[in-house]
Amino acid sequence: MSSEKARVVQLFATCLGDLVFPEAVADAESLLGEAGFEVEFPPRQTCCGQPAFNAGHRAAARRVAGSFVRAFSRHAPIVCPSGSCATMVSHYLPELVGCQPFDVWELSSFLDAHGGELPRRNEGRKLAYHDSCHMLRELRVADAPRNLLQRSGAELVPLGRADLCCGFGGTFSARQPEVSVAMADDKLAAAEAADALVTADPGCLMHLRGRAARVGGPPIIHLATALARGA
Repeated sequence: MSSEKARVVQLFATCLGDLVFPEAVADAESLLGEAGFEVEFPPRQTCCGQPAFNAGHRAAARRVAGSFVRAFSRHAPIVCPSGSCATMVSHYLPELVGCQPFDVWELSSFLDAHGGELPRRNEGRKLAYHDSCHMLRELRVADAPRNLLQRSGAELVPLGRADLCCGFGGTFSARQPEVSVAMADDKLAAAEAADALVTADPGCLMHLRGRAARVGGPPIIHLATALARGA
């Protein structure tokens, strides 16, 4: 990213961010602003096409992904507070719609590389971090969110088998609910010693928070919120 481009970023809210966790999107915008970036929010953005793509509906995914191409420009990096959507846009969308790749960053990787110092809003807090599948396995982003949490003052509580899925997996949670719930229970149990369980993917956040509301567990917080307000 050139110094000229470094002054402006485009924020991709994602569907779940827009409809379910707008506070996480607002916190992502706040963090980018604190880091010295002018944040643009393309008003025509909707979905990247990931749900249809993952379900095998390529034609439908292509139509939806086309709206992403029309909404975002190439004059500035695109920052996304979702590992799965960042994966879709960076790895699969260009081939799906036949376009050149965009300069896409998952939020934590962008802030870790370009964000500078962070306020220590998590001083004295014991936080566990859950790796989402797309972010860990396809984007290969594991250190950045942990670096940011530690720079914000948090003590990281290790999760046993942190690399395991939380059980969401998009339509997997609907098609295999018993297995999905058992995986979420394992993840929540592994985080019992933490003051909060942090994740950088809204899908994992929705799944784990919903399960914790039924069976108990630590607060489940998006990484952007943990960094912007404290966990």
